[in-house]
Amino acid sequence: MKILDLLGVVILLVLLVAVVKLFIRWERQGKEHLAPLVLLGLLVIEATIYADQNTLPRSIFHPGSGSTQLRLPEIYITLALVARLIARGKPKRIGLPAGLWLTFAAWMVVGVVEGVLYQNGLSQNLYEAKDILYIVGAYALAAGVPVRRYFESGDLFKLGYLAVACISVVDVMSIAGLTVNTSLPLLPLQGFGQVGSETAALCLGIVVVCFLCRMASGPIRIRHALVLAPVIVGVVLADQRAVVVNLVVVALVLILALIVGNRRGIARRFSVGLGHVLLTALALVGVTILVLIVPAAVNQQPVKVPLTTTFQNLFHSEGKVESAQDRLNLAKEAEALIPHHLLIGYGLGVEFQYYETGSRSVVTIAYAHNIVLDLWLRLGLIGLVLFVVAFAASLIDGIKVWRRDTDPKTAALALALVAVLCGLIATAFLEPFLDEYRLATLFGVSLGMLRGTVTSMIGRLPVWHSEEIGPPVATEVVS
Repeated sequence: MKILDLLGVVILLVLLVAVVKLFIRWERQGKEHLAPLVLLGLLVIEATIYADQNTLPRSIFHPGSGSTQLRLPEIYITLALVARLIARGKPKRIGLPAGLWLTFAAWMVVGVVEGVLYQNGLSQNLYEAKDILYIVGAYALAAGVPVRRYFESGDLFKLGYLAVACISVVDVMSIAGLTVNTSLPLLPLQGFGQVGSETAALCLGIVVVCFLCRMASGPIRIRHALVLAPVIVGVVLADQRAVVVNLVVVALVLILALIVGNRRGIARRFSVGLGHVLLTALALVGVTILVLIVPAAVNQQPVKVPLTTTFQNLFHSEGKVESAQDRLNLAKEAEALIPHHLLIGYGLGVEFQYYETGSRSVVTIAYAHNIVLDLWLRLGLIGLVLFVVAFAASLIDGIKVWRRDTDPKTAALALALVAVLCGLIATAFLEPFLDEYRLATLFGVSLGMLRGTVTSMIGRLPVWHSEEIGPPVATEVVS
């Protein structure tokens, strides 16, 4: 048995070395943009196969041995950053937003120490500490990529097509009531065919980014507009109000930006007109007729809208009412604890009790399902302010790119990322954001890509350079 364990360790080490070499090759061949894009692609595939991260079985997406459990992003981001350091060395400068996010990460390390001193659960403490890697590590990974790589290679749009394909598959399976369960050694399936809230949120963010960049790249075709349909359907099928709020906030941010931009002449950089809007509307009507009316006419039955019940349950079911009351109870308990450690918090891994309406019992929980309360409870007012200031600085930079950058694609990317980040923050007021590693990773990558648009606009000198990738390019590691 020991020989088999040793052999397994050797195989794992060889695999890790091979992955690092692959990342180094990407860095030196000017393909560093693949690192964040492949990371998001793997997350989309994982979230499609396993809708619920809390029931994720041991698999190639969730390796581990005994009590040791690893998540895909923490392995991927660590190896990718190690490869970047090997290929290009340490960064020579960082910008203000990167400095703020690094300061927030340093304060989270303080939160880890606090959690140990306050004797919080060690496993929960270390689990929450991984957010440093998911957010700041992913930020560093994406911020070091020249924005033009995404457009010149076309790989950004390939990621969008992958997201549309994945959400379409689970949409169809969910509506048809199909699920798949297997016991494959490396890829066991448990309830595959359901749309999870994280699946919908990931695909929504990626498709919105790709759609706006497509709008800025040339005329919009009907097929480009129709890819939004499975994403919206997935949001409804996820049966979570948080992801619906995400969609609404993203839409409102984009509409507001386009209205203001149109008044100032900024929105004219998009290649879309009234004709495209009308054609898209007609296409959606045609799809509706095909999906709803034609089957009803053939079967001589009344028209049935498959998502009606689901949509009503989002807001009027007994479970949703109890869930809303639970959030109020959680907020009440967290607000009662915060004043006792107002400035520095209780540290990571803190847990508290609250009354759960559904089970009518007192339950111990780790999160208040509110990003402000969760950060304040763990990191104190200092940590909360650091997060807010860093996030605000990133958003302000992104808005400046949207308003001032002469390259329409870069400006559109910045606007899309600002909208996606606002949607994720809105979700964080309803969900335990620090517990959802997929959304935290999307958050970090989006922040990093947004910083990449800033450095692209201001034309900074390169922080990292290599003779193997040609002339120096404007790029940063964590700025």
